Amino acid sequence: MMNKRLRAGIKKFHSENGRIRFCLGTLALVIFCVVLLIIATFTQIKINLNLPSDTGLGNYLKFEYIPQIPVLLFVAGLLGECWGLLAVLIYIFLGLTPYFPIFALGGGLSYVFQYNFGYIFAYIFAVILAAGELKRGNTIINLIKAVLLAVLIVHVIGIFYMAIIALFRHDSIYFVSNWIYYQSLSKILYDIVFGILALIIAKGCRKALWLIMG
Repeated sequence: MMNKRLRAGIKKFHSENGRIRFCLGTLALVIFCVVLLIIATFTQIKINLNLPSDTGLGNYLKFEYIPQIPVLLFVAGLLGECWGLLAVLIYIFLGLTPYFPIFALGGGLSYVFQYNFGYIFAYIFAVILAAGELKRGNTIINLIKAVLLAVLIVHVIGIFYMAIIALFRHDSIYFVSNWIYYQSLSKILYDIVFGILALIIAKGCRKALWLIMG
């Protein structure tokens, strides 16, 4: 009986195109996702892999990564377009107030003049594009498309925004090229790989959301 009710609940959830209706549980999920975005901002994954000397990669491979974009994709996959966008807007609004320094280099309205604010601003478009692509169908192709769209839009807008700030500050081409490499080019592949994993996890979590719907 319980298994039949479980299958019926999941079938109803999918028949409504996976939309999450507003309730206290939805509000709790939005707040939870805002907290996840904040935590991801200050989380750095560090891995040192010892490698044989004959690999040509040195004694170890050093891996450092901040999982902001994968967490953003998890939010898009878990909450969908409407509530995912709300979580991102709350995160940005809080960061632009003088009371919540939740961005990587602080917060407040003056943060819009930081080089990396373009990446944060791009979260708005990324969550809409990713969630919109996932609405087309629950397939691995759509999942990969969602990740690629989100990752590319964040980095393209981030680089463009940074270039504008650098132009007004008269920064050198050398500074700009190095900044783009370390902030974008060296991270895109990680964002794609971990973004796919994040959406797979979000996909599994959404199957249980019928428990708090209503």
